[in-house]
Amino acid sequence: MKTTIKTLLVILTFVFFSCQKGEFTDTTTTDLSTSQLKSATMAVNDVAVESVSAEANYETYFYGEYEQMLRQLSQTRGEGVNLMNGQGSMHYMNGQAPSVSIESAATGYPMKISIDYGKSTETQHGMKISGKVVIAISGPKNTDGTTRTISYIGCKIDLIGIAGTSTETLTGNSKTALKTTIVSDLTFTLANGTVVNRAGKEVREWIKGMDTPLDRNDDMIQIIGAVNVKSSTGDNYSRMITIPLIRLGDCSNPVQGIVTYSKNGSVIATLDYGKGVCDNLAMLTTNGKTVEIVLKDHGMPEAMTDGQHGGNMGGNGSMGGHGSMGGNGK
Repeated sequence: MKTTIKTLLVILTFVFFSCQKGEFTDTTTTDLSTSQLKSATMAVNDVAVESVSAEANYETYFYGEYEQMLRQLSQTRGEGVNLMNGQGSMHYMNGQAPSVSIESAATGYPMKISIDYGKSTETQHGMKISGKVVIAISGPKNTDGTTRTISYIGCKIDLIGIAGTSTETLTGNSKTALKTTIVSDLTFTLANGTVVNRAGKEVREWIKGMDTPLDRNDDMIQIIGAVNVKSSTGDNYSRMITIPLIRLGDCSNPVQGIVTYSKNGSVIATLDYGKGVCDNLAMLTTNGKTVEIVLKDHGMPEAMTDGQHGGNMGGNGSMGGHGSMGGNGK
């Protein structure tokens, strides 16, 4: 039995992200075997969940970096009140911002930041967030050994729900050298009801942008690590970053690096994000077949055909023709 990856992705797009905008390019379809199709589906779902995880990480990093400002506001307004009232929209759409409050010990730490997005808060790069996030911080930011434990309560980013906790341990003591080790156990609920649990460990190193936490555009982050994934559909697998991912603050997707997917000890797919150019493409290889994936800003990724784009890693070239997408999704 064979079917087309494009047909599958059109169906997935309708089921998972029917409320999102986006149209498909009219291309000739490419047949994949049943096993190839299953691996491709798994990788496509993983990319969608990963985009939600990245947005959640940015939100918690943003407020964790501004704990001192929040503490100063609480000294005049009191703890337990909305400290963001009158502070502007920050990185949210005009007129929208979550309600933020803190609780802290008399000595300053530990402290707890509560972020309530309500029914819907939209960021300036188009993500809609609802629910509540609580960040428990053990010590001053950028201090070696400080931990942040993040809990997601009734939270949803776009159409994907997120629940569970992750603990971040900071290594480094300056604004220019900082690594964060993240141990997480998070559950994502997709729009069709599929439940995906991801438990694992990642290390994120800020290469650039640590001195401008309000400006996301100059960030450069290197990511390594692995997670084990269990799905309510029974499609369990491991996801390992085999070549470090590089994310830029002004680009919606990783610009470099390779993710390898394995099941029962065998590699079933790899996803190559390219050589450093900011675009919306990645090359998915499964069982010897390579297709080009278009990583949409919102919604499910889309597969292009081998015939149109070269059909292999080498055919992708430098991808320079797609240009920089700085400001994409921002």
